[in-house]
Amino acid sequence: MVLVKKSAGNSGGAPSLDILAAKLRIVEAELSLEEREVKLDNGRTFMAEPNLNVKVEVVANMVDPGVDEGVKFYERFKLKKDDQGDWSFAKYSKLGNLIMVRYGEEWFDDPRAEFEEADFEDFEFIAQVEPKTDSKGKPLTGSTINWKSIRPAGGAEEKEARESRTSAAREEEDNFDKISF
Repeated sequence: MVLVKKSAGNSGGAPSLDILAAKLRIVEAELSLEEREVKLDNGRTFMAEPNLNVKVEVVANMVDPGVDEGVKFYERFKLKKDDQGDWSFAKYSKLGNLIMVRYGEEWFDDPRAEFEEADFEDFEFIAQVEPKTDSKGKPLTGSTINWKSIRPAGGAEEKEARESRTSAAREEEDNFDKISF
């Protein structure tokens, strides 16, 4: 059993980010393949499902450069139960999308494919980061990655965002030069 301290207010230190497109880096990764009981400060307990627990850093805000860059938060990518009731890496899930971006879609078809948590440390990808909410949409402390938005880093989208920022900076500089004093 793991004891988890629960904060008294909504300022529990977990950042609540809202970034439409961000380049993210996994700083730490820990794979847990067994369910485990977690005990909260208030005495309640719950069963934590097997998951890949990661610490993520915002490397670049691709929409609003500089905002929230360097901020770190924790995220879980859960394993899912298959038809036989066994925990598995489901292809069409948050963890499945991360695996496809990291290893390629063929990973799911290769019976010899292995999963190494170390392969995810320092791994960079693009995704939307949203404020965390409960199942009814009530805001919670923290941030979560929109699993449907996960895609590889270094693509045309990243280049376009850089060029757009450079172009906007040049235009602003040109406009400033035209101001008469």
